[in-house]
Amino acid sequence: MRQFWLYLSRHIVLLLIYVVLPLLLAWFIYAVFMASLPRDLAIGAVDFDKSSSSKEALFMIDSSAAVHIRHIYPSIEAAKQDLATSAIYALVVIPHSYESNLKRSINAQITLYYNAQFVLIGKSIATALTQVVGTLNAKQWSAKNLIKDENLQLAISKSMPIFSQIIPLYNASNNYAQFMLTLLLPCMLQILSALAMIHLLKNRPTSVSSVFMRYGFNTLVFGFWGVCMLTLLQNLGYELRGSFLLLVAGTLLLVACVNAVVVFVQSILLDMKKAIGFVAIYTAPSLAFAGVTYPQASMNFFALFWSKFLPISYYMELYIQQANYDGSVGFGLGIIGEMLWFLLFLALGVMIYHLRLFSSNPIIKSLSKSLSKPFGKRSAL
Repeated sequence: MRQFWLYLSRHIVLLLIYVVLPLLLAWFIYAVFMASLPRDLAIGAVDFDKSSSSKEALFMIDSSAAVHIRHIYPSIEAAKQDLATSAIYALVVIPHSYESNLKRSINAQITLYYNAQFVLIGKSIATALTQVVGTLNAKQWSAKNLIKDENLQLAISKSMPIFSQIIPLYNASNNYAQFMLTLLLPCMLQILSALAMIHLLKNRPTSVSSVFMRYGFNTLVFGFWGVCMLTLLQNLGYELRGSFLLLVAGTLLLVACVNAVVVFVQSILLDMKKAIGFVAIYTAPSLAFAGVTYPQASMNFFALFWSKFLPISYYMELYIQQANYDGSVGFGLGIIGEMLWFLLFLALGVMIYHLRLFSSNPIIKSLSKSLSKPFGKRSAL
């Protein structure tokens, strides 16, 4: 440990990657999603009807925990600027004759405008408004059916003849932090491991054993951070129904596979800047192609190919199966077996380094030069 700290003290960049960035980025990611669910998202409203029914609808929308009506605008044009600058995330519009249409059982629509680029925000607002509209519909039709049938249960059943009851297998509270942290932290881990591996190979290795020592050292360091990541997720109360040891093995293998790819790339390029650019292109799409936010069943050929070429996609499959679904050990070992082929990059990288070192050996160079010279003067015929 003393030699480790002395080495890091002479390499400030590695000190940042090994010690500072894992703690700083993990804290930042957790701080972003610590609220778990989006609350009090600012929205606007336009009430063209200005009736008691429209005021009741706006009151119920504002009572939802996900949204908060910050301002009521006189027209849609007045709200466009705030919607464009994200001063409000959505705009609810109640049309003219809203109350009269309800009384005459004519379809009365409440319109919602929001920017679909804000995926989480748009989904949360749309879900909150759907719940409010469903409650208003049930309340309206239950009152009308109760007058006819004089039976509350029958009136409710006629008002909502079909309703969905979704029982989630995991993450029952729809905790968005649990959904994102379990993906973002492994993605961050592999990117930092790749950066550190590139910096360790910045100075060209003088032997094959040096390559293995740097590779093993980097894998152990970020394997330790991977175990800390799993411990943090477990202490946050997230599901861990399968084998913890299998997840530890998968995390170590994830780091080892990423480092193997970096060794192969650096052995070919021998340029730190080019290697960083290639690794950035390779690892940056991990969040999209890991198979969590973008299911593999919905991917086209190129996206699926890229997903299968990323170690993180196999690791996330292992994590979901073990942590959330309590998958069998045999199934988990099968996923780990699919990750082992990435270690072939390590073998190829070491082979390329060996050939470069072999060709740069002065004895080999002098021998090749002597062999290239003629063995004597040719006699003229």
